[in-house]
Amino acid sequence: MVTKKRRARIVDVGVGAPDPRTQAGLKRQARSMLCLDAMLAVEWLNATQRTAAYRRVLMVRRELEELGAMLNGLRQLEQAREQRIRNQKPIEEILEISRNLSPAEKIEADEAIKAKQKLRAQFRERHNAFNQLIARYTYVPVLDYSGDYGIWRFNAVSKHSREPKITVNDGYSNIRVDESTVIAALCRLAANRELFKVRLCAQCEKHWRVSEREMDRFCSQKCRDSWHAKSPDYHERKADNQREYRARLKQAIARGVSFK
Repeated sequence: MVTKKRRARIVDVGVGAPDPRTQAGLKRQARSMLCLDAMLAVEWLNATQRTAAYRRVLMVRRELEELGAMLNGLRQLEQAREQRIRNQKPIEEILEISRNLSPAEKIEADEAIKAKQKLRAQFRERHNAFNQLIARYTYVPVLDYSGDYGIWRFNAVSKHSREPKITVNDGYSNIRVDESTVIAALCRLAANRELFKVRLCAQCEKHWRVSEREMDRFCSQKCRDSWHAKSPDYHERKADNQREYRARLKQAIARGVSFK
């Protein structure tokens, strides 16, 4: 419920977006909303460095990353188990194989089962602890009608605003962003397995950026070049590229065509 003292507003992704009544339109709209989450988080992180709120948000993001890594590990174990079930041999053959295992192989099999159980327990414990951590951020539900899309949209907005705040313009409206807003945005990105969209530059480690792809790690061409220049084979690769470029240039000149 929204009180009269505070009017919550949800900003639409933008006019002219694809029709969400089609599957392709829904997917593009969802990606746009996640990109908006990433943009809000990046702008806030870049503006609030060296503050207590910044450190708290970093802690939440690290926990989301580690929970995601643990969940991926569990998924891989489950996929391996499903593959074994599909390829399962008759029970008599399985029993025969288990009886013929050496003592070392039996110990290895028992340890694999214990490792899986331990990983599940660790994930459950850490997941519960994370929910307790973000319980300090309280939100109120809001149902907003989108005139551009002709649909209702459900969201949650921060109940108690946390400092520091910044104003971000998404190209259509000004949005007030605080710590709670960023936490919600990061959780939505993690839930969609797109936490990588909010990334600290791997080279300068000073600027956050919105990454469209998991392979995008740098905030600028300068940082990208500096990173690759540290590679042991950098000069050798650069020389190979130059030789290849000159060879293609000569071929283009011989054929009388332009070459860029």
